[in-house]
Amino acid sequence: MSLSPDVINLSGGSWTLVLTTRSNGSGDAKITWDATGQHEAEFHAGFTSPAAALEVVLGRLDKNGALSMPDVPALVGVLTGYFQRRG
Repeated sequence: MSLSPDVINLSGGSWTLVLTTRSNGSGDAKITWDATGQHEAEFHAGFTSPAAALEVVLGRLDKNGALSMPDVPALVGVLTGYFQRRG
């Protein structure tokens, strides 16, 4: 069994979401954003209204069959808000 990772790098403008998966079922996620990125409307919507933002992203995912660049800011906002609220 190979443990070499598969890397999915989604980045758009001020945001980056990197997902690393391995064949044994493990993986990592890394989220980065810059100061201007956190003021973008999609990031802010994901941060403050995660349910609504996820509904929009899932609608686009269903329509397109894959994540696209416009989805990245909202997803990073949702994840950032989730982890900050948990912390």
